[in-house]
Amino acid sequence: MGVKSVIQYVRTSSVRTDIIGSLCPGTKPTDELLSAVDASESAIYDALSNLEGRGLLTSTDDGWGLTGTGRLVADTIHRQRSLEDLFAIDTQYWERHDTSVLPQPLRCRLRELDEYTVVRGTQTDINRPVREVVTRVESVPNCDVVSPVYHPEYEAAMPDNAESRLIVSCAVIDELLDSGSVSVDTAQYEETAVRVTPIPYALAVADDWMILTLPELDGSWPSAKIVSETDGAISWARDLFTRLWADATPLKTYLADI
Repeated sequence: MGVKSVIQYVRTSSVRTDIIGSLCPGTKPTDELLSAVDASESAIYDALSNLEGRGLLTSTDDGWGLTGTGRLVADTIHRQRSLEDLFAIDTQYWERHDTSVLPQPLRCRLRELDEYTVVRGTQTDINRPVREVVTRVESVPNCDVVSPVYHPEYEAAMPDNAESRLIVSCAVIDELLDSGSVSVDTAQYEETAVRVTPIPYALAVADDWMILTLPELDGSWPSAKIVSETDGAISWARDLFTRLWADATPLKTYLADI
């Protein structure tokens, strides 16, 4: 039985799933499992026997414990449940936005966003998402920002210091150069480092929050933004920014090569 079928086997039974989850902290005596799992004794004993037969559990003098395979299955089920919890907070958002634009390693870690809020514009307050970004960026001494579109309010709010970094989309710079309506000033920020790279999503991260903007599935640029203040989400956002920053080109170098 392959790994995928083993996971399916466990998840198709709430009793088997609960037993695996109950044993994640460590070995448990049979009587503790009987109290921890909401099922009849016969159903639990049957599940224990079947899980042991498939190499997921082992029986010792101290009780029942996970095998190496069982531990991996338990970890996978935990990740799946975390992702399901992520979707459940705002199912409509994830159905309408394109997660494929994120690097695959970070996409696989989206469950780390944990608790979050989706900030949307309304008919009476269409600028609410923009104001959310501007207010948060203006309130912190430094932050890291990824901007795939030009927005004067964002530019004005961006801190100018050595602890802040800005990544701008190549499309933004190219459009400004072609239009000639706005000059590309390499001295716009005296201390904030600016780099350029192709990017289809927006990101802002500070010590206490992160904001993520994904494009809609039809490619249009949305106003809805994911905002989170959890440590897991902030760490995820910093890792995403670090990955982008390492591959981006300094603005002066980009302009010199045009």
